[in-house]
Amino acid sequence: MAGRKLRERRKRAIFNIRSFASCLLCALVYLSSYSDAAQADDTDFARYYRAAEFCSGHVKRPLGLDLDQRVLCFDGLLTPDVDISLAEGLMPNGLFVIRSPGGDISVAAALADILQDRNATVVVYDYCFSACASYLLLASREAFVLRNTLVAWHYTVDPRWCPSLVATKDGGPERLEKSPCPDAPSGVRNGDKGRRDMNVGFYSGRAIDPLFDDPPESFTIRKILTGMFQETGKYPDVMWTWNPRYYANALRTKVTYEAYPQSQDEVDAMVARLHTDRVIYDP
Repeated sequence: MAGRKLRERRKRAIFNIRSFASCLLCALVYLSSYSDAAQADDTDFARYYRAAEFCSGHVKRPLGLDLDQRVLCFDGLLTPDVDISLAEGLMPNGLFVIRSPGGDISVAAALADILQDRNATVVVYDYCFSACASYLLLASREAFVLRNTLVAWHYTVDPRWCPSLVATKDGGPERLEKSPCPDAPSGVRNGDKGRRDMNVGFYSGRAIDPLFDDPPESFTIRKILTGMFQETGKYPDVMWTWNPRYYANALRTKVTYEAYPQSQDEVDAMVARLHTDRVIYDP
């Protein structure tokens, strides 16, 4: 009897030790996860604000490089005549600070490739639209979007491009796209083919999701654009945001927003301040 009781006490002791070890392991996993989350929330944006302040001051535009070659600034429209070779002077791991309404996609993609080679960190302030969002935001390994900054995508409005609803590879709602109209000049059709071919190469190294499309659209944005098109028969001349909760599963670039807008009203206020076109909020 005494021997049986002793064996039972030993079993209970072993069980308690295992239970304690299991709980301790759970606690360590929880604390590790909490620590990782805290680090994500503790981004020090001061460095990026200093760089943005420098770039919004008396520097050469549209492209300027600081004396230490650690901060490269772009402020303005991406035009075919922009000499992007200055970007090659940026020190490895430097900062690329941008404010741009977009522009020529070939220039944007070529500049993005230089930034990737320099392993630059992208910093966006005030606004980044169209080609800026599609190419320069995603240029390198990491990007930071400062507070009160509007990032938005759109299709170029051109009478030689016709809208149509197309089935999507992801099985979601139809996607409203634009392609050269049947009577468009051959130059327009060749330009569209060149854009699509360029995007295959550009996003193959920057997108995780093989179903990623440029410009990116959530299901919510797809439905809104489709509804606007069905009401008017015309491609809506609007831009839209893309909620950053989708980025991690779609992109290799880690994009951190200091504060993504919380509502359409907040976006409308930013649009009014920037005097730009309508932007649809992606909740």
